[in-house]
Amino acid sequence: MEQIDTLEKLIEKLNDCEKRKDYIQLAHALALDEDELKEFAFWDKDTYTRNCIKRTEDYELLLLCWEKDQETPIHCHNGEECWVYLSSGKIYEKRYQKDESDQPYAVDELKMEDSGVSYMNDDMGYHKLINLADGRSMTLHLYVQPIDECSVYSEEEEKFIFKELVYHSVSGRINKETTV
Repeated sequence: MEQIDTLEKLIEKLNDCEKRKDYIQLAHALALDEDELKEFAFWDKDTYTRNCIKRTEDYELLLLCWEKDQETPIHCHNGEECWVYLSSGKIYEKRYQKDESDQPYAVDELKMEDSGVSYMNDDMGYHKLINLADGRSMTLHLYVQPIDECSVYSEEEEKFIFKELVYHSVSGRINKETTV
């Protein structure tokens, strides 16, 4: 597959995907410059942001924007597949399984620098992402089937809980319901 270097080309190809193999090839053909994503990039000093670029019945394309040291909780993908493309910065991914008392334990890790693609699904366990860059990072997330909620590990409650997922922005506009 030819390199995909524009968001317009990516969305066109996504709309043509019919099977899992199509998504895999597409994810590995990504060569998007961070300038290509800037109209969807919104930042928050307290938490990483989930910015929806495109959502259909078949897929969800999100841009996550990270300030230094921001991280996700340990989480699943509610049965869906996820490809993560590093657009800029440095991201550390840590993968987990659950022990007999439903507590997570680390099983694998991956550092993404400059560029790269990571893949995750619930059969592989849980994961968390951490921005290791000295500044900001941006990651593009492709979910085959949108995800509205997922199981996250609550450090305070020391157990997995369901969490409804929200967007910081949609189609390049701040979601007023999630930002106060």
